[in-house]
Amino acid sequence: MNTHPFPDVESILPAVEDIRPSNRLRSELRRIDGWGSLAWKEILGAWRLSAQAIIVICVPEQDDDTDADERLAFLVIEHGLGKPASGGDAVAMADWVLRGPVSALLAKPAIHAWTLRPGQAVRATNACWFADHQLVVRLHLTLPYAGMGIDPRRVGRFIAQVSRLADALVAATPRPGLAAQRRSVAKQQALRAALPANGLVAFISEGAVLPRASGGGLSDGGPAAHATPIRLPARLRTTLSLGRFGTVRGWGLREGVTAITGSPYHGKSTVLQALQAGVDDHPPGDGREGIATISGALLVQAEDGRPVNSTDLSLFFATLPGTDPQTFATARASGATSMAASVVQGIAAGSRLLLIDEDSAASNFLLIDPVMRKLLGPTLRGTTTLLEVLPAFAAAGVSTILVAGSSGHSLAVADRVVQMDQWQPHDVTTRARRLVRRLPLPDPLKLPRRWFADVPDALFGPRHFAPLDLREPERPRMKLPVANGIDGWHRLDLRRSGWVLDEALTAGALLAAGWVCRLADGGVEMAALESAYARLIANGPTALDPFHSRMLTVPPWQLVVSVLERMHLKIVSDVYS
Repeated sequence: MNTHPFPDVESILPAVEDIRPSNRLRSELRRIDGWGSLAWKEILGAWRLSAQAIIVICVPEQDDDTDADERLAFLVIEHGLGKPASGGDAVAMADWVLRGPVSALLAKPAIHAWTLRPGQAVRATNACWFADHQLVVRLHLTLPYAGMGIDPRRVGRFIAQVSRLADALVAATPRPGLAAQRRSVAKQQALRAALPANGLVAFISEGAVLPRASGGGLSDGGPAAHATPIRLPARLRTTLSLGRFGTVRGWGLREGVTAITGSPYHGKSTVLQALQAGVDDHPPGDGREGIATISGALLVQAEDGRPVNSTDLSLFFATLPGTDPQTFATARASGATSMAASVVQGIAAGSRLLLIDEDSAASNFLLIDPVMRKLLGPTLRGTTTLLEVLPAFAAAGVSTILVAGSSGHSLAVADRVVQMDQWQPHDVTTRARRLVRRLPLPDPLKLPRRWFADVPDALFGPRHFAPLDLREPERPRMKLPVANGIDGWHRLDLRRSGWVLDEALTAGALLAAGWVCRLADGGVEMAALESAYARLIANGPTALDPFHSRMLTVPPWQLVVSVLERMHLKIVSDVYS
């Protein structure tokens, strides 16, 4: 029996006897010069570029958006980059390959070629990944024409460019940039891992640069050119020991409720955006390499019009018009009920840190001041605002970082208060206590629980993938099977879900949601699904798309939850049924 030379990538490579030599590829390209488009089939298959490198050219899955002349090329090489020390190290190395050598190749390719362009975060993708001792790079190609016939000569020049890329990656030469990225990512992961043992939910290293070049979004450019690095007063400084990485000094945000206040345009929201970005690793030079936030942190916003599956909102509302608050469901939630649902669903799925900005919150859900309570009287009976619940959440293990610049109510529930002044933090807890007395500590409450109770094939049907329309990444469409009860395209609105999305990340989130339905197998608590999802993606980014149907980024768990909770799925609160 023939054994495959690259055993971990059988889904890409054919049998060993079908790998043809590169000189035959060159011969085929000369032979079909000037032929019609059907002749491109002559170059499909696997070609050995060298003893350590193979290129596989194939036809991608066809859909309405696929160019008829588009092809996929998988470069599979036994590289000289060194063995990844861990799964996180493999992601860091693959990300460096995309940002460096592959980016240089695609700067001036001989034909139109592209692959996934990494964003600011270092995330796993199926554009470049490690399979045991092999490195796989995925490229999309548009095959060229010259006049009325095809132009295989340019393809030959591109193959030569790819061959030089492979040779460069095979060579065991010093790569300072790769070493710096691996160390930077490993240090960020060590910092994130050290947070819980030190009673912290987030950490901003002294010297970090928070503002982004084009406004602070996660998809924007690098650090702003004239941004001031974070400097810390003594009262805010925390020092952590990171083992082989030594010690790091910075602002440790402790468990509990932290209020970040300040005048407009002094950096409050920028801090919150940086903390949200801190759930991911970042490459050297990003400015936020020294920021770490516990996994599962969730930005909660008001989201008028979002659908809500059966969710127990009785913690916040004693009554709701026309429905039972314990099983609240609607196709179009209000700002208050949408935000309440996001809080309950996020915590039930394992989030232990809520990030809230009063500018994007539903004001009537965040707080109701005493004057308004007196005016509305009995009609508010049984209504509990989010600020009133945050201390009880903290006592139960769910922390909150709240940005507040217009109301003093947040000071009464905060364990500590930090003021941003000219982009620099200052501890003003003592001053805040003189102005507003802290509310008594509440008894811990029972955290919400939810169960996935739908069929395993709810999103995929009998397939292992789903047709997607990603022309609007924040408003994608997914074709659902008849078994889901909607035989057709379903549109999601993820604009206010708390994530900055591109096509690859949205694709990953939608496909991950389909696999999570399979993992649930008809009934499991949402919090337990997080570990099942972690085991799935530990197999690599191709686990979400084994047929290589599209480019994707592996999404964080809470983004997958955001998709699941916005689909027509049976997810229930408290009582499994």
